[in-house]
Amino acid sequence: MASSLPPDQRFDGPAEPETPSPGAPTPGQADAAPGAQANLAPYSQPYQPYSQPQQQTAPEYQPYQPAPSYQPPQPPSRRRGIAPWLLALLAVIVVALIVIGVGVGLALGRNGDGAAGTAAAQPAATVAVAPAAEDLQQQIINVIRTVQPSVVQVQSQGSQGQAIGSGEIVSSDGYIVTNDHVVAGFSQYSVLLSNGKTYPATLVGEAPQDDLAVLKVSAGSALQPIAFGDSNKAQVGQFAVALGSPLGLQQSATFGIVSALNRTASEGPDGPAQELTGLIQTSAPINPGNSGGALVNLSGQLIGLPTLGAVDPSSGGAANGIGFAIPSDRVKFVMDQLIKHGHLVNSGQGFLGIQGEDVTPQLAATYHLGAQSGVLIVGFANSASGSSPAQQAGLQAQDIITAVDGQTVNDNNDLASALLSKQPGTQVKITYMRGTSTHTTTVTLGERPTNAG
Repeated sequence: MASSLPPDQRFDGPAEPETPSPGAPTPGQADAAPGAQANLAPYSQPYQPYSQPQQQTAPEYQPYQPAPSYQPPQPPSRRRGIAPWLLALLAVIVVALIVIGVGVGLALGRNGDGAAGTAAAQPAATVAVAPAAEDLQQQIINVIRTVQPSVVQVQSQGSQGQAIGSGEIVSSDGYIVTNDHVVAGFSQYSVLLSNGKTYPATLVGEAPQDDLAVLKVSAGSALQPIAFGDSNKAQVGQFAVALGSPLGLQQSATFGIVSALNRTASEGPDGPAQELTGLIQTSAPINPGNSGGALVNLSGQLIGLPTLGAVDPSSGGAANGIGFAIPSDRVKFVMDQLIKHGHLVNSGQGFLGIQGEDVTPQLAATYHLGAQSGVLIVGFANSASGSSPAQQAGLQAQDIITAVDGQTVNDNNDLASALLSKQPGTQVKITYMRGTSTHTTTVTLGERPTNAG
């Protein structure tokens, strides 16, 4: 979406980088536990050197009395000898104990404890990837590689500034489709291709009520157009890939699913389209700059053109994981007319021809209305043929439309969703309240004017 429009509504402008939380650890930083020094008491006994025991003298004894000059001989001191084989065995035991002690000490020194050493020696855990998962992953890679040459970055400039969005090549001779809000109000355009080459572009045509536009470049060689898929065959839950230039990051791809179908959204007073219907809701992340990009299926076919993002009412910012894309069938219907005529010749959308206001409990209480929800008719509008189908069918101002073909209508979004998806000439059954009475009438839809908001 263009940066000139509110960032909470469209995806095409720069965004401020996120600031790390205060006090968060920096990469590579680890918490180190303080080392604990052993509180060892000094050895309390002084070192006693080994001393050789002195040789003991046999105690004196009194033999029978010899002559006084006679000294009996002292008995020699004796030690028991140790057998040589026992000494050898002791030596072996001592050496073995030393070797074991040294080994344990080194292991504890390296690992801190025995358990840590054992854990460190084990290989890191991994998860085996199932063949089906590998096939899906490769399919997504193939889709992105196939589609990327068809997705471009659109740069718009003018007196009001500049905008960056995305677009798709739809013909080999250089026609490119994008969102109208990416180019509206600007005077100069350029297109950056996937090969890095930039070309000036001309604006071929715009359809503001559909928020679509077509550009043209002359690249001098055949370009690769994107393949169109049938958005009517899209299903909730199917995989989808979004490609574009979010925040100006060219050739970015995100992955998600189709979250819902036939959504209705308004671009508000600042957007070119007041009401967009039949939108595809996706969880594939889209950001400023994705507007006009591609939402494709796993066959690499375009099923939608990312355009809008939901707004979180609690914060006023974008709601993550909720984006909306114009369905590819509508893109092709409008694009073909813009290429051929430069403008929208016919809308192809059913038209009731009323001006309505949402009924709320507050409004109902203030004006004593007979319904708490629905669309209050406050005026009429002419279809492409110059008349109001609703007025021709007998509807009056102050009537409250509550259902279309049995489908409950709570507000204008519900009414637009029920009608714009139908072809002109379709007959629909309108349920409405007049005062406190409920009525039903059949209306033949006209065609929505091409200049309708």
